[in-house]
Amino acid sequence: MLCELRSFQDSQRHAAAIAGWQQVYDQLGAGRPSSELLQVSGERFQVFHEVLDKRVVQHGQSPRKRFCMAFSTARTPVIQGCKVVSNSVLLLRDGEEFMLHAPEGLAFLALCVDLERFSRLAEVELGAERFARFAAMPGMDVPMRLLKAISVGLFRDLDGLVARGSHDDPVLEKRIEDTLMAVLLDLFLQANGEKRRNELAVSTYLVKRSQELALADPQRPLSVLDLCEQLHVSRKTLQNSFQRVVSMRPVEFLRSIRLNAVRRQLMASSADESSVGDVAYAMGFRHLSHFSASYYTLFGEYPSETPRSD
Repeated sequence: MLCELRSFQDSQRHAAAIAGWQQVYDQLGAGRPSSELLQVSGERFQVFHEVLDKRVVQHGQSPRKRFCMAFSTARTPVIQGCKVVSNSVLLLRDGEEFMLHAPEGLAFLALCVDLERFSRLAEVELGAERFARFAAMPGMDVPMRLLKAISVGLFRDLDGLVARGSHDDPVLEKRIEDTLMAVLLDLFLQANGEKRRNELAVSTYLVKRSQELALADPQRPLSVLDLCEQLHVSRKTLQNSFQRVVSMRPVEFLRSIRLNAVRRQLMASSADESSVGDVAYAMGFRHLSHFSASYYTLFGEYPSETPRSD
C-alpha cells in the first residue's frame, strides 16, 4: 500500500504521480509552481488530496473499473464547463473523461473505490433505480456539514498513515477500503436532491476541440478566425466559451497549452536529441526571444534551465 506526501515544482510531474489517472495538467498561472500531494493507494482503493498554487487545467481520464468522487476543500473549480458550489461533489466512473479548471489555491480531495463492489452495496442501500439515477449524474449536492466531517476524519487518518510510511497489511488495507465505501454511501444517502444531468456543455466542447485542433498541427498556430471557421461558430461564441470555461482569451490559452507541450517535450528528451530551438519551432514558436520570455513568464524559468532527461 502506497502512503506518501510529496511536493512538486512542476505541474505535470504532480499529475503523473497520482496513481492510475491518465491526465495532463497544463499550467496557466504565471511563475514557478509549488504543489503538494497527499496520497494513499491500495489494490482496490485510492484517496488523495492535492493543493495547487497556480491556475491549472486538468484533463484526462479517471481510473478504469473505479468509482470516483471528488470535492474542493478550498476554492471552487470549473468542471466540464460548469462552476461548482462549495457543497458539490464530482462523480467519475470507469475511465470517464473529465476537464477541470483549477483556480489558484485550489485544494481537492478525491476518493476512488472498486466500481463493481460499490455498485452492489449502493443498490442495496439506495435501491437499484435511485442509485442508477445518481450514478449517471456528473455530480450532486450534499450537506456542507457532511463534507466537513469527511474532510476532518480522512485528513486525520491520512496523516497517521503517511507518518507510518508504506504498509503491507491486508487487514489494514481492507479496513481503509471499507471506510471509503461507507463514506461514499453516506454521501449518496444524504444528497440534497438530484442535480439535473447535463450534457457536456457546448462551451467545454468548443474549448476542448480548439485545444485538439491547436495541437494537431502546432507548427501553424491557429487564429481566432481559423478556429471559428473550423468549428462553425461566431467569434463572440468562441470567446465567451473560453471565458466561461478557462477565464482566458482563446489565443492566450492555446499559447499556454503549446508552452506546456514544449516543456513536457524538453523534460522527456536530452539536449543531444533536440535543442530548445528545435522543440520550440516544432510547436509553432518562430521567434525564440519572444518564446523564451513567454516561457519564463509562465514557468518561472528559462527553457535552457528546464531539466532534460539523461
